[in-house]
Amino acid sequence: MLEQLRKEDEWFDLFLEDIGEPDDCDKNMEKIEEVIGKYKDKLPEQLFTYWRVLGWCSYGKGLIWMVNPDDYQNILDNWLSQTVFSNRKNLSVIARNAFGRLYIWDKSKGEIFKISPELNSITYLKERDENNNFSEDEENLEIQKFFGNQEKEYLDLEDDNDKFLFDKALKKLGRLKEDEAYGFKLHASIGGGFDLKNLHIVKLEIYHDISMQMAPIEWIILD
Repeated sequence: MLEQLRKEDEWFDLFLEDIGEPDDCDKNMEKIEEVIGKYKDKLPEQLFTYWRVLGWCSYGKGLIWMVNPDDYQNILDNWLSQTVFSNRKNLSVIARNAFGRLYIWDKSKGEIFKISPELNSITYLKERDENNNFSEDEENLEIQKFFGNQEKEYLDLEDDNDKFLFDKALKKLGRLKEDEAYGFKLHASIGGGFDLKNLHIVKLEIYHDISMQMAPIEWIILD
């Protein structure tokens, strides 16, 4: 089924070529169908196709994960609880990277937020949010492009010497589990450095909870 998907979806094929093959997949189809039923009016059908064919998986040895949004809804709600977006009902986490960054999708608009716990920041794609109004077919293409346009350097983090951290963290700390991230022991807001010595494996939800308590949220607004 994967090979057929790659033939039919050139964007996803490009994603696998550039980022890496799926592994650590959760293929509990009963659970997947349950979540699809819950999110059928919030996420594009093409995303459900990926879930049905592959499950919820890691790609590139854990550099990026396609996730069950239900597992991340509380984290998302907590980040947005004190913001003007707290009442938005169509926001869902569709993916996360090895360092806990979350990618947020809004129905008919596409990706409109990135949440980065290491910086305690939310990147808001304002123009997309205000102007996009995708049809069903357009939104399916948009999710294909979301994955197809991913690049390793954008998913990775740079250390204080502008060197990428993921491969070094993978070698030193080992592979992540689905509920884990490479997190900084000492947060940047209190002087922690972006270096390998400051990284450890942490439960992702705990890492987000701690990050939210360290400093006010920084908003990065992209028009």
